[in-house]
Amino acid sequence: MDWDIFRVVMAVADSGSAVAAASKLGVNPSTVLRRIAKFEDDNGVRLFERHQTGYAPTVECAAFVEAARQIEHRVAEISRDILGRDLRLEGKLTVTTTDTFLHTLLAQQIAEFSARHSRIRIDITVTNTRLNLTRHDADVAIRASRKPPETLIGQRVSGVAFAVYGSTALINALPARRRLEDCRELPWVGIGETLTGSPIGPWLQENVPADSIIMTADTFTAIRDCAVAGCGFAVLPCCLGDQTKALERITPPVREMETSLWVLTHADLRGAARVKAFTEHVVRWLRANRDALEGTGV
Repeated sequence: MDWDIFRVVMAVADSGSAVAAASKLGVNPSTVLRRIAKFEDDNGVRLFERHQTGYAPTVECAAFVEAARQIEHRVAEISRDILGRDLRLEGKLTVTTTDTFLHTLLAQQIAEFSARHSRIRIDITVTNTRLNLTRHDADVAIRASRKPPETLIGQRVSGVAFAVYGSTALINALPARRRLEDCRELPWVGIGETLTGSPIGPWLQENVPADSIIMTADTFTAIRDCAVAGCGFAVLPCCLGDQTKALERITPPVREMETSLWVLTHADLRGAARVKAFTEHVVRWLRANRDALEGTGV
């Protein structure tokens, strides 16, 4: 049996779509459909019911996926164990973070680390979706979180502050005091679905009328760009908003939205030389820039 079929079936079962599964696997949708059809024909089993709304797993598929997850879990364990014993400062290192932190603080430091350790190849995944380090989706995660997963270990490097920002044109329309109350009925840029797990969502619901949110975006850099264009006021991480000359801060850091920045890895990987070297380098730099992250450097 071609063991790769397990990855294909899991991807379709998890996403409910051949297109989404193909995107996750980095292949064409036709490849996904062909692989599943061939497996079903070769083994006389039907894994999915095809509907207009997507692919629904059959009972047989559920058992197949459960076996596939056990294989995936064991392969990830073996992978982490091998990397965790690797004392060489070379090889691939996968890092996940958000566009905000990469843009404002990390890109230059990753470049410096790469220049110092030229035999380590860093692969960066920029996403607001939390990758599964237990499944070994990444070696190191640099993330904002109030409570990181218990399966991971790492260090809290600083707080992460948020405030309200607006373009010069919008701010000029406000009274001289520039209070939050004066902004509520004006246009706002809200947050997209991938950011709903952040502390921004509850604050916006409580403080900004739904009718005032005229558009949303799914990353903070996109929200920042919309605010710069004058689309509306926006909540941004202070490390991003304060660096944007075309925006002005309306409020001090809002305590209800404050969270923490963590540098995390799986416990099995803490002995890997390249993981340890990278995390120490990044933690040292981020702690030196706590003022920017906590919004006190203005």
